[in-house]
Amino acid sequence: MSRKQHSGIFMMEMIIVVFFFILCSSVCILVFVKGDRMSRDAADLNQSVLIAQSVAEVWKLEGPEGLKQRFGASVSTQDDASGADGDDAFKTDGDEAAGNRYVMEFDKNGNLAEDTPEGGGDGSASGKIYTAVLSADEAESSAEITVSREKNSVYTLSVSRHEREQGETDG
Repeated sequence: MSRKQHSGIFMMEMIIVVFFFILCSSVCILVFVKGDRMSRDAADLNQSVLIAQSVAEVWKLEGPEGLKQRFGASVSTQDDASGADGDDAFKTDGDEAAGNRYVMEFDKNGNLAEDTPEGGGDGSASGKIYTAVLSADEAESSAEITVSREKNSVYTLSVSRHEREQGETDG
């Protein structure tokens, strides 16, 4: 009888130890998953900041023509962008005078995604991941650049362009 009591106590101790290790391992897994998510969010934010700064510098230096030439920006109107959900939110319009929104698409490395297929298949850097939308107010020489990933806004940058007087020099 003494033998059965010892084995029962040993079995209870083993069950408690196993549950303790399961609890600790689940906490560790949750911490690693949260850390991975935070790392991905930080990488998205860093890439979005770089894209927004690049778009802002080109717009400040070269204006809308530079956006079209360097980034293949398409023009969209305010009505098209605000009235629809999903992919139809950025319909391009051929009338440049009607729009002051310029839409550009980038891959996960911040390169132009104009000829890159969606998805990428092999897991390499491809696909249209980031969408940068520059909303310009040419009358006030200001703009707001919003960089989104998968339809979620990641970063917004407000910029203004200061025109030089004709008599100013770089000196």
